[in-house]
Amino acid sequence: MSGASGGEHGGEPGGERLLSVAEARAIDADARDRLGLPTLLLMENAARSVAEAAAALGERFVVLAGAGNNGGDGLAAARHLGWRRCAIHLLAEPDAQTAPDAALQLRVLRAAGVPVVFGALPDLAAHAGAVWIDALFGTGLARPLAGAARAWVDACNAARGRKLAVDMPSGLHGDTGAVLGAAVRADVTVTFVARKLGMATPDGRAHCGRIVVAGLGLP
Repeated sequence: MSGASGGEHGGEPGGERLLSVAEARAIDADARDRLGLPTLLLMENAARSVAEAAAALGERFVVLAGAGNNGGDGLAAARHLGWRRCAIHLLAEPDAQTAPDAALQLRVLRAAGVPVVFGALPDLAAHAGAVWIDALFGTGLARPLAGAARAWVDACNAARGRKLAVDMPSGLHGDTGAVLGAAVRADVTVTFVARKLGMATPDGRAHCGRIVVAGLGLP
């Protein structure tokens, strides 16, 4: 989840606006603090855009969700897609203090009796041909992937099926485009309001696939 343009930071040839990770976070904060827009509303708008793009790729979905707001976008997208068409796998449970909107999305799924698998990857063969939704880390990652996080990214890349990344392929640095050990190779990346700086680099272009810029309903 991220917002709209801030100050002049840069762009690509042709004048397209690019956002840094800090600018994207500042826009979310401005929407919340100055405009009074609930961040949960922004997450819902992001999730609808993700679900729309995913539905254009297939009919079955595997959602790999992290514990932050990127994961919250993925959990909400599963609702919009129809949870019976989704296998939802959560790397770790969101902390209600640090990621309250993501924690709320999980509570909604639990209250509805939606099955969510914690800490275990799906069977790749059982979901061959599904659309894999990468909602693990987005732009929030700044250090190399290791352990379970690296294993989940590697598994996503190994899976047979189209890949959709939420905001930024997990493992790709949002500002520099550097691959942090490993990164999801997406067929489609749904990013919010504007492309991020890291998407304009060679590694960024290679990992993002087709980029869809989705609005969040900000004025």
